[in-house]
Amino acid sequence: MNLLEEFNKAMPMDEYMELLGDQKKLHDLHYKKVVIDDDLPAHGPLKILIITETWCGDSVAIIPVLTKIFEERSVEFRVALRDENDELMAQFLTNGGKAIPIILILDEAGTLLMRFGPRPKKVQAIFEEHRADIEAGKIERKEVSRKIRSFYARDRGQAIKDEFLAALKKAFS
Repeated sequence: MNLLEEFNKAMPMDEYMELLGDQKKLHDLHYKKVVIDDDLPAHGPLKILIITETWCGDSVAIIPVLTKIFEERSVEFRVALRDENDELMAQFLTNGGKAIPIILILDEAGTLLMRFGPRPKKVQAIFEEHRADIEAGKIERKEVSRKIRSFYARDRGQAIKDEFLAALKKAFS
């Protein structure tokens, strides 16, 4: 699969933001709360392809952190909707599933430098803590989603930022 072609046919970030509807307020709130005080590793121009859907709560928390990290840098963001891009999504399954968001960091030629997602380890731990109860019908997935949203609100993007920047530094070293 040619990731540069996939990137070029994906929608620009502003078009995705228009699709968010009410979720845009939450996206903007996350963006305002994020503080980036870390140094980014040196890099040339980058292309960031995000595979997601507008309803994805993890995306609403993660994308604002990424846009803040790369603010004032030579980076272009594009979004491919998961359910409209089966072939692309099939290349980046998580444990066989279509978990999102998947963040693909590409160089100018479209070479994959790094993959991130679908969520930070601390957030995945919240889900895993309740997985058996969800499967047994003891707790609704919505309740676990509330716990995850609450974590994101309290954390202010710190877990996302720390994990993403560590992976980025490793990819660029």
